[in-house]
Formats: sequence, C-alpha cells, structure tokens
Amino acid sequence: MGLLFEKNDSFVDFVSMKSGAIGDIPTAAELTGLELRLSRVLIIDNHMIKIPPFPGLAEMYLLVIVVSDTGATIQNIDLKGFAKVDDNEELPIDKTIFYWKKVADSDKLPGQIHTFVSVIKSKERLRNVGSVLAAAKADSDYSNVVSAIKAMMKNATPLGQVTDLVFSLAGIIGKYLGKVKDKPLFTWVQSYTDLNDDFNTLGKTTKDKQNDSVSVALSLIVRDKNREQQVLDAQSPEVREELLNQIE
Repeated sequence: MGLLFEKNDSFVDFVSMKSGAIGDIPTAAELTGLELRLSRVLIIDNHMIKIPPFPGLAEMYLLVIVVSDTGATIQNIDLKGFAKVDDNEELPIDKTIFYWKKVADSDKLPGQIHTFVSVIKSKERLRNVGSVLAAAKADSDYSNVVSAIKAMMKNATPLGQVTDLVFSLAGIIGKYLGKVKDKPLFTWVQSYTDLNDDFNTLGKTTKDKQNDSVSVALSLIVRDKNREQQVLDAQSPEVREELLNQIE
C-alpha cells in the first residue's frame, strides 16, 4: 500500500490574505509580477526516540506541487530528501516555487495558483528522488490526472475539485517513494485566486501553517510597478527608503 495523502488530515486553505506591505492595488489586471516562495519548513518533532548513544535523527522528504491556469498546468513538481533531521531543525529551503512576470500587454494573468506542500518521514535510507519522480511521471495515471487538472482549470471548476486532483497527483508520487511513514507528518494545500482577491494586495504577504510536527510558511509577493511608484512618490524620503526595502 502506498503513502496516503488524506485531505481530511491536511490543511486546505482558500482564505484570502488581506494584509499588505504598502497598500492595495485596484485590480489584479494591473499586475506586473507574482512570486510565491516557500519561506520556511521547520521540523518541530521528527517522531524519533532518542536513546543514547543514538541521536534520534530522521530521514525526510519534502514534496512540492504547484499548478496554475497560466502556461504549463504543472508549474512546479519537486521532491527533495533530507538526511539526519533533528527536532526543531529548519530544512535548508527558501526558494521560489512559482514565478510570473508580465512581458507583453497580451500576457495572460494568473487566475488560480494551487500549492501543495508535504513533509514525509522515511523509514529507510533516502532514495534517488529523480528516479522516484521519473517513475511517477511514467505512470499512466499521472498523465490522466494532469489532463484532468488542465481541463478543470479551463472550466473554472470549484476549487475543492481541483484540490482533490492535486491530492491524487501527490498519491501517484507516493506510490514510488518506498518505505515511508503511512501518513505524511504535514500536508498543506494553499489556493490563491483572483476571485478571492488574493492578488489584490501589493507587496509581500506571508501565511503560516503548523501542526505538532511541522511548521511551514509561504510568502506571496505581488508587484505592480505603476502603483508602487505612485505610493513611493507620496512618501517622505525616510518612508520611501523603508518601503523600497520591503518590495525589493
């Protein structure tokens, strides 16, 4: 039996983020750039027993999937292994997992971004993650699920149905991970949509989720050069310098 990614045991969040760094932009149609970063993954409890002289370190996988209605349906699918992870240890990860920049006026703006993040404890030595992903992508179910996600994105399907398919995609990868803990230590699906006003806040907004085992932070950075300049022009030199530091 493969690894079980269960929606009921996961964080699934469609809630809009309303706080912003330097003010609201009028509409998502004016966006010039979007970046989504996986800012922090902290292992609070690795669920290993520490009996001297054994330090109780764990092997971990981090699975990230990002799907969007802009460009390729699967914007990012990444599996990484981390050896000898202790309690209260932060995984060395701070990276961009989605990026969009407006180049031409005709460029399609993102309307939906769905991010899946899961931390999985391994019961054996870490496998070659490239081989695991290659095997998953060669699975016939993989292409079927990707096609279904693409169709749902085009038809503005309710977010819950898209999320179900993302869980299915993760499950296919889970089949090829080998001997791991039956359930992930942590799973979070965060959806950002234009209808929910998630792209209407200028600057950087960070959202956190935590259970007893893991804490994760995602940071969404929304750019609009024209609006940024208007805000900056209205400030004193001291405030302008501080705001520039926030949006760089």
